[in-house]
Amino acid sequence: MAEETIYLNQVLEIMRKPDSDGKAVKFDIAVRTFNRNSKSGGTLNSYENAKQVMKEAGMDKNSIYALQHFKKSKIPKIRKNPQHFSNKTRNIRLENGEVKKIHIRYIISFNGKKVIY
Repeated sequence: MAEETIYLNQVLEIMRKPDSDGKAVKFDIAVRTFNRNSKSGGTLNSYENAKQVMKEAGMDKNSIYALQHFKKSKIPKIRKNPQHFSNKTRNIRLENGEVKKIHIRYIISFNGKKVIY
């Protein structure tokens, strides 16, 4: 029996496309870890019902995007640009609200399908 596969560019398109309500799409993803500096890692992490961190239509004031960008403080906070495109990374939000940074080249499976390049 052949295993279902999906291309990485299709995975990234599904992740960034909002649903009909303007909310981020939920997905299941399995990603390997790796630390380039120490050359260590390789553990497989699986996340269920994760979402890509993005601006959502009709978001509440306690959403991650709102808390990061619309603070009550008048003093602007300087943030470093994460440069997700050049670093090949994405931020995903888990069900418990935790945000994880993943490297797109280490995505093993997406919604039960094996990811190929």
